[in-house]
Amino acid sequence: MFICLSHPAIALEISSLNKSPIISPESIAVFYPNAKQPYRSIYQDIVLGCDSLIKNQKYPPIKLKSFLLEKEFDIDKIIADLKRQKIKKVIVLGRSGYKLAKLLPKEFSVVSGALPISPNGVSGISLMSDPKFLFDYLANVAPDVKRVHIAYSKKNEWIIQLAKTAAANRGLTLNLKKVKNTKQAVQFYQQVFDSKVSKQDAIWLPLDRVSSHDKITLPIILEKAWAKGMVVFSSKPSHAKRGVLFSTYPDNYSLGQHLYLMVKQLAKQPAKRRFSPLSAMKLAVNLRTAAHLGFKYTSEQQQSFKLTFPE
Repeated sequence: MFICLSHPAIALEISSLNKSPIISPESIAVFYPNAKQPYRSIYQDIVLGCDSLIKNQKYPPIKLKSFLLEKEFDIDKIIADLKRQKIKKVIVLGRSGYKLAKLLPKEFSVVSGALPISPNGVSGISLMSDPKFLFDYLANVAPDVKRVHIAYSKKNEWIIQLAKTAAANRGLTLNLKKVKNTKQAVQFYQQVFDSKVSKQDAIWLPLDRVSSHDKITLPIILEKAWAKGMVVFSSKPSHAKRGVLFSTYPDNYSLGQHLYLMVKQLAKQPAKRRFSPLSAMKLAVNLRTAAHLGFKYTSEQQQSFKLTFPE
């Protein structure tokens, strides 16, 4: 089951897809999970970002049609309705959307977003942060750091390859450890803390349930890093509030714009799959941790922080 939402208003009137009017061939469909808050607002912000670029395009005219997607949906019905409405470009969000992306036939141009996916044949934008932006943030808030220690699982190998290039371009050295389980990650970080770390060292926690476990790895790292006066930064939004120096979180409106541009490019070159890490990010900084580490930020720097903790 899925529900059609009219646009441009997001407090949108809900109607049955079967009763929706035939729309222009120049149309884009957005499917997102029928989720509760705050996730519903996140998806709607992404939709608004998509719609913002469509409104600015006068010719050819394009319309955006958004649909609530239930966990259990009828793929045959969705395909039939998309064909009936002559929609060829599709943006899918979240886990249910990703499931839909894998089921839609190749005649549709489909991109996926709002999920920490890895490259696997589906075009889209992962929620895994682009390392080059993370390292730029690092240079801004902790300029003395020259070495970054990272434990990662197989799922994040592709991000680590990007990190190697980004680090080389910024004069950073990476100490990398591929781990199979959380125990190995804890052992790696214990070795890091037992070595002669200094203000030139930092730990990066990627979005990785194996190496960056919230209930096991994170508390250990925060405790020992605080005692050592060592920088920790993370790709998970909630970690800044927990005590890392900074973390990133998605700029959902901009992400929607990027997904719109990607699906347009994919439609022009269907054989060329497109995939990228998240570049539409905002910065959250823990000022208590910064003060403990001896960092003082200018008013201009603090204005660039979208969130600060403690609140």
